[in-house]
Amino acid sequence: MAAVDDRLRGVRGEMLILRTPDVSLSRPVRLLHPRFPLYAVPRADMQFMIGATMIESQSAGPVTARSMMELLGAAYALHPAFGEAEIVETGVGVRPAALPVATRATNTPRFTHAAPAARVRASPTTGSQVNNSVHSPKRRNVRHACS
Repeated sequence: MAAVDDRLRGVRGEMLILRTPDVSLSRPVRLLHPRFPLYAVPRADMQFMIGATMIESQSAGPVTARSMMELLGAAYALHPAFGEAEIVETGVGVRPAALPVATRATNTPRFTHAAPAARVRASPTTGSQVNNSVHSPKRRNVRHACS
């Protein structure tokens, strides 16, 4: 049994292997779909690995119906011929990812509410950019709609 590290969490990834002669990709493609990013990796025998789910879970059970529908829908958005492709294989894996730690600098702001004002906790870079924007000379005479 592997040692448990309390600084890590599990992130579940799901993928499909599809076979279709109607799609031709010479290299991996990354689709930055607004709701569901996707990658398609060409393989031998007219097969393509489709994946990109990132679910906060440590479960390594079978692919869920929702994930399969989202993967297939995103693949269809990439190329309509994926709509008629054969599903050859499904797969699930769990990869480690770091837990957010208060002392670790990240670029993801964290919002907390403390009376009488809301506070934003961000990385030093993000905090500096926000501070410079708020306290810039150009903004001193700006009237806010809320005030």
